Amino acid sequence: MQQKKFLAGALGCILACSHPAGLLAAKIPQTQKIEIAQETGKEQEEDLDLPEGLKPDDNDPDYVKRLHQQETGEAQTQMPFALNSIEAVTTKSPFTGLVYTHAAQLSDYSITNGIDVSKWQAEIDWKKVKAAGVKFVFIRCGYTALSQKFAMYEDEYFRKNIQGAYDAGIKVGVYFFSNSITTTEAKKEAQKTLELIQDYAHMITLPVVYDFEAFSNAYRAYGLSKAQVTKNTIAYADLIQAAGFTPMYYGSPSFLASSFDVTQLAKYDCWLANYTTKTSYTGDYTYWQYSSTGQVDGIVGNVDCNFYYSGDSGEIVDPGPDLDPEDVAESLGPVSGLMMSDHATDEITIQWDALEDADGYKVYRSKSYGGAYKLLKTINWNEVTEYTDDMVMESEGRQYYYKVVPFLLDEDGNLKYGLESDILTAYTERLHSFRLKTTANIHLREQAGTEYPSLIVVPSGTSLPYYKFTLSTIDQKWYKVTYTKNGKSYTGYVSGSYVNLYTYGKTTKNVNMRSGAGLNYKIQRTIPKGTKVMVTASKKVSGTKWNKVTYSLNGKSYAGYIPAKYLQQV
Repeated sequence: MQQKKFLAGALGCILACSHPAGLLAAKIPQTQKIEIAQETGKEQEEDLDLPEGLKPDDNDPDYVKRLHQQETGEAQTQMPFALNSIEAVTTKSPFTGLVYTHAAQLSDYSITNGIDVSKWQAEIDWKKVKAAGVKFVFIRCGYTALSQKFAMYEDEYFRKNIQGAYDAGIKVGVYFFSNSITTTEAKKEAQKTLELIQDYAHMITLPVVYDFEAFSNAYRAYGLSKAQVTKNTIAYADLIQAAGFTPMYYGSPSFLASSFDVTQLAKYDCWLANYTTKTSYTGDYTYWQYSSTGQVDGIVGNVDCNFYYSGDSGEIVDPGPDLDPEDVAESLGPVSGLMMSDHATDEITIQWDALEDADGYKVYRSKSYGGAYKLLKTINWNEVTEYTDDMVMESEGRQYYYKVVPFLLDEDGNLKYGLESDILTAYTERLHSFRLKTTANIHLREQAGTEYPSLIVVPSGTSLPYYKFTLSTIDQKWYKVTYTKNGKSYTGYVSGSYVNLYTYGKTTKNVNMRSGAGLNYKIQRTIPKGTKVMVTASKKVSGTKWNKVTYSLNGKSYAGYIPAKYLQQV
């Protein structure tokens, strides 16, 4: 299997950090000092220019990082590249004035400008920041100190920053600067994060970030193994996710290669830190921190700048007449083994077999069989062959349609599409039994639509189970069913125009059945608690939902209406 290569980019904000002043030379390994000198042409130390009212703090990891950035300089010397591929996209940052070339595999994403801040930006005029073009911000909520003793602190500007950004209409995420050594400490950092953000949960629509940095022995977690860092990241992220937030981890290309097993973190978003106009990193990332020297109106001094890649605008690229043949790798794909591996009422997991020559995969989804496919995810790892779609509507048995397209990157970084997969029909979990009965002889078709072939004719009066939320075409609803005749099963779609729908429930108390939907209708009889009934229709009257039900007792059938709240589906 082709192995991914991690290519080190320019020095990012999270390269080796150290204590200031006299400790710098002692803390940074000699090989690292040589690399820094070669990159920046200097080793001399300088005083950190702080906003008014802030004092140096050698125990704050963000302070030490900012000092290091000033002492070593920022690797911003690369000029933007103009790729020949039609997939290349360039944008000019309003905060640095430089033009940035985005990875070809992310060219069909929306690109948004944002920043990240901590107490070291001091007082911020968030209205001016908004007017300057900042669409989102990550705000430090807290950190673990660099002292050997495990100690966590709140960022003293966090509450002011998050309220100010939110009030200005800027989208907000948060990060916690970690120095955890064990999974127990990582969980404590997650709990501390949740404690700090609990009063601001409604303001946070972007990820909550595990910002682990330990590039020199100035950090208490320096030298931690890749396996342990990965375990700590998962421990933190899982608690954040369980609390209802989107977790994310952070790193430079070199640190991601040396300290994280990124293939184990594929289900989490990644925030890439790489200070260059064109990153050579080919792994997964959703945000790119491209500079620490941005200038934004409303903030005194330098600020970190970021791009956000949002996949909600991407349409599927169908290799065909309209696609340049040079951008198609006809020998690549399609993927095999595409299947639904798991589902719940609010998510669907799909998987497929790895393609040896692929550099990654694009996952697309449609809400109807013949509808447009939207890009959900670009996966930049050959060996990551699973994706969980948690953007489905919470429902039972709702169907979605997926395609997976492999891709590769040529030696110039240009993207080549492989052949797209067949359509996978997947669905959310169904907890209850839903049924229909045909009202006429009806065609069972291969897909939802009269243009698809008929598999068999289903007789009028046939009762069949169906997926509750089978999706509609433009003109009518279609229901997926399985019909068996003479020992052979046929699975397809029937038109909603020729069926009646029903499900089953049990009464949760003795309940009066009435002749109509409402308390003003005559009571026909009392249905005992625990009676199984068939639900054939529902309607809402004066805010109360009523179910039309039928049930049998001693060989006799009864029909009427009961309040839906007294019925539990089975």
